[in-house]
Amino acid sequence: MNQVRVKAKEIVEQYGRDGAFSVQSLDSAEFGVWDRLTPGALLVAALYLAVTEDPALAHQIEESGDSLLSQMVSGDLRWIELDTEDASMLWERAVARLSAYASSDTLDVLLTQAEDLCSEGLESDELARPRVRDGESGPWDAAETPVPSGVKRLDYGVLKVPRLDGAGMHPLKAGGERIVGVIVALGGHALSLQVFKAPSGPVWETVRPNIIQDVLNQGGSAEEALSGFGPEIRARIPVVRDGKQVLQPTRIIGCDGPGWLLRGFYGGPAALGDAVDPRAYHLFTQTVVDLSAAEGQTDSTEEIPEVEVRWPTRE
Repeated sequence: MNQVRVKAKEIVEQYGRDGAFSVQSLDSAEFGVWDRLTPGALLVAALYLAVTEDPALAHQIEESGDSLLSQMVSGDLRWIELDTEDASMLWERAVARLSAYASSDTLDVLLTQAEDLCSEGLESDELARPRVRDGESGPWDAAETPVPSGVKRLDYGVLKVPRLDGAGMHPLKAGGERIVGVIVALGGHALSLQVFKAPSGPVWETVRPNIIQDVLNQGGSAEEALSGFGPEIRARIPVVRDGKQVLQPTRIIGCDGPGWLLRGFYGGPAALGDAVDPRAYHLFTQTVVDLSAAEGQTDSTEEIPEVEVRWPTRE
């Protein structure tokens, strides 16, 4: 048994003994890490497999009224809309179910199957299949009918951005006090969203080489890649941190819509992994662009002008 499976089993056994996570178990699980195989990923996958194979367990979870756990084991990513404390409680309930359900031998089988499932997913080309504006995922234009409901969004005028509990929302400023986008702080990562007018048609294909050249001119590195966001740029951008210049791993994403381009900069330690952060994916693909809210703004002389957002006085 490899070390990831060993740690996953130790976490379940520790929970079974103590009835709660130890600090060591919670740290070693690495719940919320999405770009590599972790004990936490195996535990969630193992519970998913158990529910798939045993209708009685699925019925128990459904009858418990635990809607978040039901979403997790059904593959519904709405459960990611949690702050850190709520997420920790959900993971604990998931492990509690697994601990109560599986004997030691059954747990070994489930974790082995879970490892195969997770490894196939990480190695599969499915991770690189674009899933933007495909009829099921956005980003959406406000004029499209219907824009999917069920997602709570914050209104920033031209941008309607999904609300993620526990995420910090900050203005993206340019030229002094002009607010041209939204920065969503996600723990050690952040996603900035900005919309540009593109009246002549799709532009993401043509602007990517310019972005790459800008990064190279700054002394960074950049190359094109493909992920669930579609064609993108994976870059290391020079930034100053604690008085020192470092290279910030940054995934630069974009999507053309009717008369607009939505661009995102996603930065952080794991920003360049092949697997897409489900939080960033949810934020980007569930954002709604409403250019009618920009009526009256004076376009700059830029070929693809940026659009100012309206920052609310209260959220």
